[in-house]
Amino acid sequence: MKQFLFYSIIAISMASLSSCSKTDGAGNGQKPEDIFTVRTGTVALAPMTATFKANGTLEGIREANVNSETQGRILNVSVNNGSRVGQGSALVVVDNELKAIAVQQAEAQRLTAEAALEKAKIDLGRMQELIKSSVVTKSQIELAELQVKSADASLKAAQSGESLAKRQLSDAIVKSPFPGIVAVRYVNQGELLSPGTKVATIVDDSKMKLRIGVGELDVPLIKVGDKVKVSVDAMPGQEFAGVISTISSKADMARSYTVEVEIPNNDRLLKSGMFARAEIEREAARNVPSVPATAVINNGTRTQVFAVDDKGIAHLRGVKIGTTSTDRAEIVEGLNQGETVVTFGQPQLKDGSHVKIQQ
Repeated sequence: MKQFLFYSIIAISMASLSSCSKTDGAGNGQKPEDIFTVRTGTVALAPMTATFKANGTLEGIREANVNSETQGRILNVSVNNGSRVGQGSALVVVDNELKAIAVQQAEAQRLTAEAALEKAKIDLGRMQELIKSSVVTKSQIELAELQVKSADASLKAAQSGESLAKRQLSDAIVKSPFPGIVAVRYVNQGELLSPGTKVATIVDDSKMKLRIGVGELDVPLIKVGDKVKVSVDAMPGQEFAGVISTISSKADMARSYTVEVEIPNNDRLLKSGMFARAEIEREAARNVPSVPATAVINNGTRTQVFAVDDKGIAHLRGVKIGTTSTDRAEIVEGLNQGETVVTFGQPQLKDGSHVKIQQ
């Protein structure tokens, strides 16, 4: 019996010690595993600039599909994908032997027509001299005048035929319509071209163009000539300066207006087809209460933050956000200046969680 009482007393003492060891250092009964370590920031005044952001895809300032205007077999291909070309540079050369012969024939017909017109004019001049001596009649003069007109018409037809033949000979060399880069070449040497066959796509990348959609509430706040900050995912950390060049006067079905932004591309770093982000300043910077952007939680239709009180308890609060930047968000409603908010560790928290602030 004495041994039983002895072991009972030891068991009760150990249970009591175990219970005490699970309390925190302050003796408030909070379990250490229920205290979450977080990082925090404060609600503070900071300069914020109201901006409008939109995404789009870059295009060359001019892009064109170059099509063949003639028929024939390709003798030579002068470019590859990525080749730089000037305005009028040859892209492909088509067999032009028959076209060159047609030009020679047209030139001969034009020379013959010129000679015929000259003879008709000489004949008319002689008859006009003879009419004074009544050697020729008025009807003969009229006939000579008609022959001059007919010869003149024949010359014009021959000149048109010569121009057409020369144009067809010129079309045997398919040329670039403007300076740029060959984005895609569609044909190869030896292929048979037909009128309308796509030969290449040329992109003028001296400037780039970005089309974005702007809603009806934002479009009155921007104008042609406004500066635009442009960034591309392919070159993180780099920023390009653009300018609004056009604003459409008609909205689409989503009540969005198409805005075009021009971006100089002197170094040719930007490529057609790159995904780009545009940021347009809508008003001057002003000091407003704001929090680090990482403090804001977007929960469906609600925007919330965890505010930490002086007892280390996190309270989930609904807030209204105004202007945002890459690192801060304006607080319009829901927080007071100087309050502490959680900026890292929110997923592990719920309303009323105890937190420990990481220094």
